[in-house]
Order: sequence, then C-alpha cells, then structure tokens
Amino acid sequence: MATDTDDRTETVESNTADTPAARSDRRRVVFPWVWLILLGVARLAVQTTELTVDFKNIATLATVLLAVSGLGCWYLIRGRRPLVIRLAAAAAPFIAAFAFLSFFELKFRGDGSVQGVHRRGEPKPDELLAAIEVEDGGGLADWGPGPYDYPRFLGSGPWASAVGPSLAADWSESPPEELWRRPIGAGWSSFAVYGPYAVTQEQRGEEELVVCYKLLTGEPVWSHTDPIRYLPDNAAGEMGRAGPRATPTIVADRVYTQGATGFVNCLDGRTGAVVWSVDTAERFGADVAVWGKSGSPLFVQGSDGDAAQVIVNVGAPSDWKDQPEYSSSLVAFDAQSGEVRWSAGNRQTSYASPQLIALHGQPVVVQTSDLLLSGRDAATGELLLERAWSGTSENMPTCSQPVAIGENRLLMTKGYGFGSTLLEVRREDAAWSLQPVWDPPIKPVLQTKYSNVVVRDGYAFGLNGDRLQCVDVATGERMWRKRRRPSFGFGQVLLAGEHLIVSTEAGEIVQILASPEKYEELGSLQALAEDEVCWNNPVIVGDVLIHRNAVEAVAYRLPLGEGEPVTLTSTKRADGSAAALDTESADQPETTGEDAGA
Repeated sequence: MATDTDDRTETVESNTADTPAARSDRRRVVFPWVWLILLGVARLAVQTTELTVDFKNIATLATVLLAVSGLGCWYLIRGRRPLVIRLAAAAAPFIAAFAFLSFFELKFRGDGSVQGVHRRGEPKPDELLAAIEVEDGGGLADWGPGPYDYPRFLGSGPWASAVGPSLAADWSESPPEELWRRPIGAGWSSFAVYGPYAVTQEQRGEEELVVCYKLLTGEPVWSHTDPIRYLPDNAAGEMGRAGPRATPTIVADRVYTQGATGFVNCLDGRTGAVVWSVDTAERFGADVAVWGKSGSPLFVQGSDGDAAQVIVNVGAPSDWKDQPEYSSSLVAFDAQSGEVRWSAGNRQTSYASPQLIALHGQPVVVQTSDLLLSGRDAATGELLLERAWSGTSENMPTCSQPVAIGENRLLMTKGYGFGSTLLEVRREDAAWSLQPVWDPPIKPVLQTKYSNVVVRDGYAFGLNGDRLQCVDVATGERMWRKRRRPSFGFGQVLLAGEHLIVSTEAGEIVQILASPEKYEELGSLQALAEDEVCWNNPVIVGDVLIHRNAVEAVAYRLPLGEGEPVTLTSTKRADGSAAALDTESADQPETTGEDAGA
C-alpha cells in the first residue's frame, strides 16, 4: 500500500527531471552523438558523389578534424572538470599530433593517404647512395639513334606510346624477364632512350644528377652533377619529396635537361660534358613553384634557315599578378649556344611541359600556366590564342599535357575535381580562338591528377583518380570505368599497340586491352617495390620495358606478339647476361648535329 512518503518522493523525482539543470544535462550528453552522426552522414554523402578518391580522403581527414575539434570544444564548454583539465583535454590531440610531426615526417600517396613515415634528421635513401662511378673512356663511340628511340617525355607523339613491335597478349605463357635492377637517386623523372642508352635525372644527397645508363645492363656510363638539392620545406611541398621532376630531351648528340629548381643544361650525349647551362630562376627572377620545376625542355627544329630552339617553361615571380611587365614565363634558347631567342608570358608556369602542336598548318607552342592555356608562335613567341584554365601552381595545379586530337583540336584533362574538355582551334585570318566542342563544355571525366591520357581509335584512356576510364573523345561520354584491387592509385598510362600498359602507384605493371567495349585485364607484373610510391612514367622500346621510382630502376624483356622479331634483346647468354643491342634489324633515320641545330 502506497504511503504519503512514497507519493512525495515520486513528485520530487518528477519535478527534478523537468528542471533546467536536468534538461541541460540531457543536452550535454546528446550533443556529441548528434555531432558525430551529422559528420558521418556528411562523409557518406561525399562518398556517393563522382569526386575522385583524393577529394574523398580530404573529406575523411576533415571529418576527423571536425570530430576532434567539435568534441574538444564541447568538453571545454560543457565539461564539469576544472578549467585547466578541460583545456588540457581539448588540446591534447593537437599537442600529440604536433609532437609526433616534430620527430617524424609523413610520406604521402597521390590520394593524400599516408604511405609511411620517416624520422626527421635521419638520412633519406638518396643520401645513403654512393656517388656514380664510371670509367673515363673518352666518350661513347656508339652514341646514336637506334631502331626504336624514346627521346623525350612521352616519346615522340602526342601521348605516351610504346615504340616497336606488338606485345604478346598473354604473359602467363611467356612472362617478362628481368634484365637488371639497381638503386637510383630520388626524383620523378622518366627515361629518355636513344640507341643503346637511357638517360634520366636523379638526386643523390646534395647533388642533382643527369645520368646515362646502358639500356640492357643498367651500367652507368657518364653523369653530370650540379650542386643542387631540391626538397620542399613546407607542409604542402613535402608531399612532392626530393629530387628533379623533368625528363631529359635527346636530340642527336645533345641532351637537354631542366632540374627541379630551373637549372637548364645542354650536355654532350657522348660524354655528359656541359655545352651550355643557365640558372633560369636566378637569371629571370622566377620563383620555383611549390613542387619544383617539372617541365621537360621542348626542342623545336628551325625552318627557313633559322637555328633550332629549346623552349623551357621558366615561370614567374610569386607576385606575377602585380608584375604585368614580366615576360619570361616561356623562354626559347638557341639550341647550340644557349642564347635567348625570345621570352614571353608573365605567369607562373604549371607542372606540365610545353608542347609543339601543328594548328592550321602553323607550329604552335601550347603551354598551361596559372589560370591560363595559351598558344604561341614557335619561332617568335607571339601570342596566338589563350583561354582560361583552372588551377595555379600552389593550389589544384595542372600536371597533364594538352593533347592534340585530329586536326586543330585539343583535349584538356585535369584532376582535383575539375574534369576535361575538348576544344576546337579556329582561325580567321590573324584571329585565333578556342571553342568548346562538348555539351556541357567541361565533363567530370578523365580527372588526371599526375598523369596523362592516351588515345586509340577515337577513345581516350586515362586515370580518373584511382579508376581507369575509357571516354569517347568526340562526345565526352564515359564508356567504362574500373576500380581495381590492388588499386591503380595515381599511376601512369602508356599505349602499346592495342594494349594499355598502366603503371600503378605501387609499382605494378598492368596490361589491359585498349577497347571501349569493356575492361579486360591481360596480365600484371610487380616491377618495382610495392612499399614505395611510383609517379614516374614507364618506357617501352622494342621488347624492353625500363621503369623507375624514387629508389630503384629496373628493366624487363617483354614477350612479343606471335611472329614478331626480337629487336633489342635476344636470348640470354650462358652466363645470364643480356645480348648486345641489335641495331641491324631496322632502318635507322640519319640525324646529324647540323640537322638538330646542335
């Protein structure tokens, strides 16, 4: 039987539950759950969008930071502990992160995720490498063109293509054979191949090098050294790591290079000796972009008696918007003497290389720079056409090359959530213009961040973030896309006949049928260490694949299609070494120093 005392107790408890203090306590407990649920829903919403994986990883990082910050602020305001304890608890995660990063630096993948850590102060792999040692043989007597050359970044065409006979479709019956493997200095350069030699750029300690290796053995035969070490020293730049980025350009007996700080060299291909050099940043007052200079030199053959030129995207000061009179974004040097022929443009350059494209029968140097796509007369530097193009060297930069499509069309691709567009170049007398072909003009396809596309039979293939995509060039329509496990990551794409060769960010080589019908994988090979990042472009000449990352280089003999002759390697000798380069089986173009303007 209930008593008056029980009734009074229930009444007190009921009244207590409705007091402002009780309601405040409930809100204090509910807020963290509401906050976390809202952040979780927002993150899931981002996951369902067409954004690439790097943006989704940024969303994940932002979600974690907002969760920690929000909970810290909640506890600081609503917690019941003394103020000092609440302050310490709210600041603890950030103090811990600061302390950790004071002793360690993070190594990132292209999608912004952490690939590893490195203890600050400890030597990096390139600083532990010995200096290049070569025998002084007085120069390379056999320096010269071979049956298949790959003389510059992306080869000789508008996109990266293998040079040589067709490859076998089935690697299981006749897998690729490793020819050699060796440590290499840091950097994101690719190889330029000329005859029996492959030239690249690398960082070893405090020295930036241009090194010439034997293609079939990996033996270094000459090296050139500049006392330069490029290592970005801010939070954003550290994602790019140390070393040169550009790929050498080889023309006859000359090798042209641009280092990470803009130091341009013209070297003798037989010896590595300096013919001429210029520190472009110092000479023209250009600042080095956040992730270093990565544009490869562009060689332009002279016409009508004009000397040949080497065109380099020098860049501009960081305050280029306040200096409209600056005019050295793009500089043409005399290929033989290094004298400046012309300079033009006042903007900081992008991370793409200048391209020479024939438009309406005229050689035009196409360049991407901060917020702009432009085309200039190759002989004079006169501005012919320009159009706004998103991105600056410090924020959502442009790394992908403009691609010539058919006659008088340019395919532009870009990562960071931007997409791609097809532009038609029109000309009426002296008036040039760029008009979009697709509707809408920009489509969320082929979002190439560090890579470039290849084109076959009217279809473009490229990495849209970490997904391989096929797109109809005429319409911009996506034909298929593929996310792979292990992931493609932010790798590179090369066209080999009817096959795609995709180098993944983890150093795997994947062979895929270049068909718009469907994704069909034909074979794969773990070419480089999978615990390292590979942003370098692979090269295929004849039956040789040569590839590298920032710590090692490797060469493989690839199986060729049925009935195709072996062109660069034959069966191995009894001692396991590779046979000599066979240059007798193909007609070789005659290229002289006079022809090259060198």
